Amino acid sequence: MSSIKHAVEVCRFLVLLVSVVFGSACRQESEETNPYMDLFNTSPLTESGFYKDRAPSWEFRVFPLDVEAKNFVTALNRIDGFEEVPSSSGSWRIIAEEVKSLKKELPNSINKLLTEFLFRIYVCENLGGSAVSGFVYRNGHAIGGFVILDSQILNKNANDWISYKENSAFKPGNTAIKIKIEEENSNTKVNALRYILLHEFGHILSVATGIGPDLRGKTRKFESLPFYHGIWKSEKKSVYDDSQFKFRSRIKFYSSSLALQENWNNIYPILEKTPFPTLYSATNADDFFAESFVSYVHVIMQKRPWQLIIYEKGKPIYQTKNGIEKESLEKQRRMIETIINRADP
Repeated sequence: MSSIKHAVEVCRFLVLLVSVVFGSACRQESEETNPYMDLFNTSPLTESGFYKDRAPSWEFRVFPLDVEAKNFVTALNRIDGFEEVPSSSGSWRIIAEEVKSLKKELPNSINKLLTEFLFRIYVCENLGGSAVSGFVYRNGHAIGGFVILDSQILNKNANDWISYKENSAFKPGNTAIKIKIEEENSNTKVNALRYILLHEFGHILSVATGIGPDLRGKTRKFESLPFYHGIWKSEKKSVYDDSQFKFRSRIKFYSSSLALQENWNNIYPILEKTPFPTLYSATNADDFFAESFVSYVHVIMQKRPWQLIIYEKGKPIYQTKNGIEKESLEKQRRMIETIINRADP
C-alpha cells in the first residue's frame, strides 16, 4: 500500500504513542511528561505569524508539503520512534478538491469552527499514518491548529476504513468486526476523509478551547479538567482500569495483539457500561475527546449511522452502537454543545 512499515492507518495524535508517567513517589500519578514540548515551542508551524495569508474559508487552506511541515513531521516521527520522512504528494490537488466537497456535507456551525480554528491542511506521502494534528499559538496561547494528511492512505471508503481500524486491535481469524458509518449511497472515500478530519479537528479544539491540557508545558494533567474528571487519571490511565474495565489497557489499535473470538465478551459489553463512546475513545484521554467530538457531529448532529456488528464465521453474534448518547456522557455532550453554539448562536 505504501512504504509505511507500521500501523498504516493510525490517526496518530501527537501524544498517542509516547506518555511517560513520573516514577517518583513525590510526583502525582496524574502528571505525565510531555516529550513534544520542545517541538511545539520551536517549530514555525506552531506560530500564528506563519499563517499570514489565510484564505477566508477553511476548505481553501489545503497546501502541498513544505519544508517547515516536513521538518515538523520528521521531528515528530523521531520522538515517536518512527523512521518515516514525509515526501511531497503528486495527488495533493485531488485531496484539495475532495476537501472542498466536504463543506456542503457539514453543518454550518462546524464549518464556522473549522474556519476559525483550522489554519491549514497539508497533504503529503509517507507520513507514518493517516493524519496528524498540531497546534498554533499566539502570545503563548493555543488559538487553533493544523492537520497533515497522507494521500497514499486515504484510499478506502468510509465503512471499510473504520472497520479496518477497529479490527486492527485484534488478530485475524474467523471472528471479525464490521462497522457501518454511512449508508451505501454515501459510503465513499470522501466521507472517510470527513470522519478522519473531524477526529483530528477534535484534537485541535480540545487544546484551543482549553478543554484539554496544552502541549507546550513540561507536563500534562487531565484528572482535574471537567471533561475528563471521574474518567481519566492521566493520559493513559483510566479510573476504570482497576474495576469495571480491567481489559482496557490491553487494547492496542494497529497491533493485532488480541484474539477477538476469545476476548470480545470482555470488551464490548463492558464498553457499553462505561462513558467511552467508542473503543478507540477508551485508548487514551486525548482520543476520548476527539472521538466524542466526531461522534457528536456524526451521530447527534447529522444523524448518520454508527453500528458495530461482530461476526463469527460470517454469522452475527453481537451488535452495538456508538455510545455518545449515553446518560454518563451528558456533561461531555453539554461541553461539546457549548463549543458548537459559540459558532452558531
